[in-house]
Amino acid sequence: MPLLAQAKDIFVIEVSGVITGYTEKYIKTSIDKASESDGVLMLKIDTPGGLLQSTRGIVQLILESETPVITFVSPQGSRAGSAGTFIALASHFAAMSEGTNIGAAHPVNITGKDFEGNMAKKIENDTVAFMRSIAEKRGRNTDAAIATVTESKSYTANQALSLGIIDAVGNDSRDIAEKAGGKLGFSVDDMVTLKATPLQKVAFFLSDPNVLVLLLFIGILAIVLEFKIPGTFVFAAIGIAAIIMFLMGINIIPINSLGLLLLVAGFCLLGAEIFLPSFGLLTVASMACLGTGLYLLFSTEGNMGIGVSFWLIGSLLALILAVAVLIGRLIFRDFRSKPATGKQALTGKSAKVISWKENSGQIFVHGEIWNATSEETLEKDEKVTIVGVDGMNIKVERELV
Repeated sequence: MPLLAQAKDIFVIEVSGVITGYTEKYIKTSIDKASESDGVLMLKIDTPGGLLQSTRGIVQLILESETPVITFVSPQGSRAGSAGTFIALASHFAAMSEGTNIGAAHPVNITGKDFEGNMAKKIENDTVAFMRSIAEKRGRNTDAAIATVTESKSYTANQALSLGIIDAVGNDSRDIAEKAGGKLGFSVDDMVTLKATPLQKVAFFLSDPNVLVLLLFIGILAIVLEFKIPGTFVFAAIGIAAIIMFLMGINIIPINSLGLLLLVAGFCLLGAEIFLPSFGLLTVASMACLGTGLYLLFSTEGNMGIGVSFWLIGSLLALILAVAVLIGRLIFRDFRSKPATGKQALTGKSAKVISWKENSGQIFVHGEIWNATSEETLEKDEKVTIVGVDGMNIKVERELV
């Protein structure tokens, strides 16, 4: 570093979650802010991937920026997956915390699988060329960078450093900034944290696939509860708000139409099971549709590394299965314990004598008047117990006090 290296403020922003158009705008305004103060921008990144179009826009911003951009995969345990790999390698200085990883940037099709045939070659070649141009521009290990695309390679922090695709490993932001200053020719003055606007925070919140799926399920559950418990409008308000937020979210992250149709089919089959019991067959079909739909929901062309986590898919399916089993058991128990109706239901019941002469008369039970006989002589208004039914005649005995 020159002896009189210029002191620069380090403007720090956090980029977490899925890379979207809102992320691109956030990074652009942050670069402009750092540029106005003749400073340096540090991106603390933790992302599973994002939209290819937005990723290209961010890479272009960084490559054309005269303001130095440091990408720091942080905190420990974070990742720069897929789209994050392109952003990290495009920066003027790339660093990673211990316990982080970078890579797995291979493109997939709308089913979440690798492309096949001529289309696979075209898309892979385009993505490889994109990665190669970034690596060559920043003087990084081209072969190791391209392997993240062609072989879905993923590297730990120390592996990435030894392979020459990042510049440093460390856990402290200021330490990383000073290492970047040593390479880029500046000294570190203040560390300034830039905060996202409320609108940006909402957009980042709604760009999480797991959040969107939870909002969808909450919305549907709340609307079902509103039909079951009408009049409060509380569940209706919650359901409508959740569905609206879900719709806002899928305008930020493109979704797979097939995945959404499978989810709708799954919910319809689950509802059909309630009204048309099929001894679990419709529930099994519903689970298959919901599981496949959740897996495919965000697997669409242009999305890199975006998807619903497997633990959430498993948890939701387990919850739905548990509820279905519980409802099924209650229905079965209710069916088995269904009370007898008609004359058989009268045995053992208490009744009231409304008229009696010698050994026969009439009694009142369950809102009905029945002819009755007894070996005992009974009185009007006396309480009796029904001990048997013979055709349309009921046998009674005086009720024991």
